[in-house]
Amino acid sequence: MESESARKILSANLQKLMNQKNIDQQELAEAINVSQPTVSNWINETKYPRIKRIQEIADYFGVPKSKITEPWNTVTNKNNSLDIVKNLESQGIIINFSDFEGFDKLSDEEKIDFQKRIEEAVQFELFKRNQGK
Repeated sequence: MESESARKILSANLQKLMNQKNIDQQELAEAINVSQPTVSNWINETKYPRIKRIQEIADYFGVPKSKITEPWNTVTNKNNSLDIVKNLESQGIIINFSDFEGFDKLSDEEKIDFQKRIEEAVQFELFKRNQGK
């Protein structure tokens, strides 16, 4: 029974992440070097990926492994950039990384580093705002 629950959680989380990134099963499969039927098996809850693949999926989406394997309402790690951006948007603050001059010319590693720095600054700002409440 436990593995069925884990498969269901993984399936739901993968679908959420794929929707957020606007990709399909084939695109995910190609990105992590597996076949599309393999991704389909994860989505359809018939198979569960090995830990190495879970890490590759997490790396691809830029999230901790817990965002792949645990229900999102129980994940206790820091919010990822997307969560923070959504929070800011709900407060009327919009961050568009493409507005930053030269962002499109950065390597993937540089983009991730840039986003992490923005995330840290945003988290600090949110912390300061919450202290005033």
